[in-house]
Amino acid sequence: MFSFFPKDDHNQSLRIKRFLMAFGSYVMCCAICVLIYSQSQVVKLTSNVLVISFWGILFCNVLVYALIRSGINKKLKDPSLTLLQMIIATFWIMVIIYYADSARSLVLLVYLVVFVFGLFKLNVWQFLFLSAFAVANYSLVMLLLYKINPELVSKLDMLNIIILALVLPWFSLVGGYITRLRNKVSHALSTIEKIAIIDDLTQVFNRRQMYKILEHEKALVDRGVNSFSICIFDLDHFKRVNDTFGHSVGDIVLKTVAQEAQKNLRNIDHIARYGGEEFILILAHSEKREAMDGAERIRELTKQIVFDNMPEDFRITISVGVTEYQPTELIQEAINRADTALYRAKANGRDRVEYEPVSKS
Repeated sequence: MFSFFPKDDHNQSLRIKRFLMAFGSYVMCCAICVLIYSQSQVVKLTSNVLVISFWGILFCNVLVYALIRSGINKKLKDPSLTLLQMIIATFWIMVIIYYADSARSLVLLVYLVVFVFGLFKLNVWQFLFLSAFAVANYSLVMLLLYKINPELVSKLDMLNIIILALVLPWFSLVGGYITRLRNKVSHALSTIEKIAIIDDLTQVFNRRQMYKILEHEKALVDRGVNSFSICIFDLDHFKRVNDTFGHSVGDIVLKTVAQEAQKNLRNIDHIARYGGEEFILILAHSEKREAMDGAERIRELTKQIVFDNMPEDFRITISVGVTEYQPTELIQEAINRADTALYRAKANGRDRVEYEPVSKS
């Protein structure tokens, strides 16, 4: 069923919301034109001009919406289509200015609204391009009017060109500066968010994020949507690595194993550092058989990792404990079962996978 906003794409939904804000500005501009038409003696701004302009504006907006809603915009350098929308808006404002006669200065004020939308995306050079485009368009409108009848162009119109040529570039510099600040803030927030959920050493999810993911999966299972399993794995004899080669090498080993495991997971699965040399795999849509197969795959690939600047025969193995989450139980209960299976794997010789079922008692 068609939805006005994409339900599975946050960025596209945000772009459509901004598009609607821009469309609201068009509505405001059209309302001003109707007001000018009804209250003034502007001869050229006829009802036919208004109707054609309104339909033209609507067509352009439908086209922009179609580009965003279809996803074609994501193939472009600027998926928000900010500059394109501002060029279209500039064109229609200049059309209205051409027919507005004595009300041209009033309509020109609306153009500042167009520039405000540039703060969402445009850099300084894009702002300057738009400024030059606007000044050139306004100058062309004045030239056309002067050619038709010199009396239609006043000294105020000439002054408007000069003011636009001075104000818009300055606005461009300020707007570009604000855009840079927004980008820096956005980057800083992204970094903070990453720090909050990512383990600094291994670059996989940290313990806090792990519990959030587990709670999310638990909610799905409790509603009968799907199943998931938990695997806890531990690097065998990891203390020997630190004691023999030093903690810096130990850190490299931890990061390498975690990254290799992450590369070999499905997109719906997750890995998190549980603590020290222990990691948790959260395997979505997985019952016992799928979870055991996934754990065995990770165990095998870990044995094959070749570490740089280490002896040729240096290898790392892992022991894995697996369990399946049971509906409505506490997350910690499932983790404890996986932990029990892990200890049994270690007791039975390490480098193996053990499964712990739910206690029937």
